[in-house]
Amino acid sequence: MINPQIISHSEDMVKGWEGCLSVPGIRGLVPRYRVVEVEYINREGQLKRQEFTDFVARIFQHEYDHLEGIVFLDRVGSTQDLMTEDEYQKQILNQLSTGV
Repeated sequence: MINPQIISHSEDMVKGWEGCLSVPGIRGLVPRYRVVEVEYINREGQLKRQEFTDFVARIFQHEYDHLEGIVFLDRVGSTQDLMTEDEYQKQILNQLSTGV
């Protein structure tokens, strides 16, 4: 994707946990649009348009933010929405073992 642009997005946003190699050891609960429509140039120079939903939309928005000089911490609403990677992993393991 060359010079991607978000040209439209859903009104609804979903919070999800994100981490990043740019901010090691921290996870944050980040609100993202559930659906984004993106326009970009491909390697052959053709203008393309694509819609991403749910997890793929989250990943795209996370990486697009990097192009804009933004990291996920800039989008976290409260320090209550942050935890260490170790805490996050413990919660995930606990959820898997209890089925919650």
